[in-house]
Amino acid sequence: MEGYKAGLVLKVVGISYARLDYWARIGFIKPSIKEAKGGSNRLYSFTDLVRLKTAKNLLDNGISLQKIRKAINYLKKHEPEIKEPLSELKFLTNGKSIFTLTKDSEKVIDVLNRSQFVWSIAIGKISQSTKSKVKKTERVTEKERKDGGS
Repeated sequence: MEGYKAGLVLKVVGISYARLDYWARIGFIKPSIKEAKGGSNRLYSFTDLVRLKTAKNLLDNGISLQKIRKAINYLKKHEPEIKEPLSELKFLTNGKSIFTLTKDSEKVIDVLNRSQFVWSIAIGKISQSTKSKVKKTERVTEKERKDGGS
């Protein structure tokens, strides 16, 4: 397995060494290949890079580290088949809460509000369906007008 040293991780993820080090020390996101011991370099996997980048994006969008950790803990407890939420799931945020898509593409979980479901609405499908109904209704109306007017 190929590993990535901190210097490359910092450039790819766009975080400071202090943040990377802090996250490793508190166990938030530790390097999965090799942890630093006795002056040795940490080695991160590609999956670790994705996890780090996801966490950074959530932070950049107004979600605190505490909220991210709370969301991950919730998912690990209630969705045990998901081993690494930050690299396996798609997250959405409004800057106040964190939402994640479920296996059912129609449902989204607000992980900070204890699995409150939020239903997604595909506007594209609604638009297509509406357009189709309008055309069908116009044809029926036009036919009725012709039939009634003769």
